Amino acid sequence: MKKKKFGVAVLTILLILFTGCAKQATSTTTATSKSKEQVVTVHDAQKTAENKYGAYDEEDYDESYDEKTATKIDLNDSGSKIDGSGASEKDNILSITAGGTYIVSGNYKSQIKISANEETVHLVLNNVSISNDSSSAIYIEQAKKVITTLAEGSKNNLSDGNDYTFASADETEPDATFFSKDDLTINGRGTLVVNGNYSNGIRSKDDLVITNGTLNVTAKNNAIKGKDSISIASGTFSLKTTEGDGIQANNSTDVDKGWIAIDGGTFTIQSGKDGIQAETNLSIAKSDIKIQTANGYDDQSIDTTASYKGLKASGNIIVDDGTVDLNTADDAIHSNAAVTINNGTFTLASGDDGIHADTDLLINNGKVTVNHSYEGLEGATVTINDGDISVKASDDGINAAGGSSGEEGQEGQFGADSFGEPGTGQPGDVADSTKFIEINGGTTYVNADGDGIDSNGDIRMTAGTLIVNGPTDNGNAALDYDGTFTIEGGVFAASGSSGMAMSASETSSQAALSLYFNDTQKSGTLVNLKNATGDSILSFAPEKDFSHIAISSPDLKVGETITLYTGGKDSGTMKDGLYSNSSYSNGTELAKISINDILTSVDQSGAEVSGNQMGRGTGGQPPR
Repeated sequence: MKKKKFGVAVLTILLILFTGCAKQATSTTTATSKSKEQVVTVHDAQKTAENKYGAYDEEDYDESYDEKTATKIDLNDSGSKIDGSGASEKDNILSITAGGTYIVSGNYKSQIKISANEETVHLVLNNVSISNDSSSAIYIEQAKKVITTLAEGSKNNLSDGNDYTFASADETEPDATFFSKDDLTINGRGTLVVNGNYSNGIRSKDDLVITNGTLNVTAKNNAIKGKDSISIASGTFSLKTTEGDGIQANNSTDVDKGWIAIDGGTFTIQSGKDGIQAETNLSIAKSDIKIQTANGYDDQSIDTTASYKGLKASGNIIVDDGTVDLNTADDAIHSNAAVTINNGTFTLASGDDGIHADTDLLINNGKVTVNHSYEGLEGATVTINDGDISVKASDDGINAAGGSSGEEGQEGQFGADSFGEPGTGQPGDVADSTKFIEINGGTTYVNADGDGIDSNGDIRMTAGTLIVNGPTDNGNAALDYDGTFTIEGGVFAASGSSGMAMSASETSSQAALSLYFNDTQKSGTLVNLKNATGDSILSFAPEKDFSHIAISSPDLKVGETITLYTGGKDSGTMKDGLYSNSSYSNGTELAKISINDILTSVDQSGAEVSGNQMGRGTGGQPPR
């Protein structure tokens, strides 16, 4: 019996090994015997590893085709040559009426029309040039799906005219150079050049999938439009529109549709309206995106009732990684719901808001630079967990408020201040506990002409570095909140005018200093704090004129006496005016300051002053 069991075991092991070897051999043969099959294998691997947001079928990646069994079409205005079944030509229209593979080449001044019931058509464009003055160059009237492969190394051109001819006055479609009523996939290693002179460039009324290719689209209206969804796995895109969006998904009747998913690719977009616009969610795994809307952030000629945003969604926006460079006449990134940034490099210049979320704005990591904006970062809540954030704003730098930003083009509606007239001492609205700004890590730098940090509710800081160069006028402040500002950790330094100045709340667990100067200090004036042993607690040189500084640091301890210096020099490493590895010398001593409480508020001589409420000071003088 033992021998029998042993024999069965050996036989089982040999069978497993043989099966594994056979599978491995089969896999190797598939990958090496045909170069086209190898491409499919590579794409499948990319799909599993990277394509997390789009909806792709395996056939969407299949760029291979069999020339022996395919129908070959050589387009010619005087009569096209058709070798195979499923295609015919009548009245100078090339019709495809059955599923299968069709390899198309040649020049044509008319239209390819596909009406294949519920069958899948594989359309291979191999150096095709189609122009149609009165309708679409390619019109997909009916099919289960049309997979369009751009043959490797091919250059294909599609164009239409300025006016379309319709059978009746109530017809409005087709309305794109490449138009599909059903699912459309584009792949391949060739180039597709589309000129949409009538309206849209490429449009699908169902799902649009692009897994590869070089697409250069110029359109009057939208360059690429998919009604139900758009999934992009890879490719190189150059998109230009005069009146519409670069990429748009517009199904507004189904909450599960109208989304855009970008899993890869390189995009250069010059749009007459929004750059990329999703009716529901916009999800980006990783890509390189460069967008300019209208004439950029300083365009004064735009229609103020229209939208010129960079990345826009009525639902959520999520970006996991990549490079995003946006120069927009309207918000650079705008969501009517939440915005989440997990990583990536962002360079934003906006005529309105840098990043706007109606609900939550969450930055988990990445490098975000807002070079120009009306308001920099805003949401009902703003949470920064990590990253390198730099914001320049002509109004508020970071704003936690409620609701939307108002009608399209009306800047400044979202983050209106909730307090009374500056300098009156009148309290604002009751704090809204659902609104907050939270800093849990990273480095955040703000340079704002309005309020630097503005919350209709609370501000919380647990770690990281927060640097604020606030306003020089007394009608705004570097720090403005209606609830509390609690600091549990991290380094905080905020400079600005003193008329509305605030600092941290006494409910903080980390000590803070609110420092008022008798006279306005010039930009670049170095302010240094040393402890009793002569070690620097903080060295800070604000970039704008200031009369108030608010400071908090783990090295600022209750019960200690510190020394305040101005001027001098610091040989440490400076970033955004704050010095690390500080080595300060040659400064002028102004005062010895006793840190007796969590919040210490003094003037430059070290004398205690009262208050941490905006509006109590007048004329730039510290409150008494």
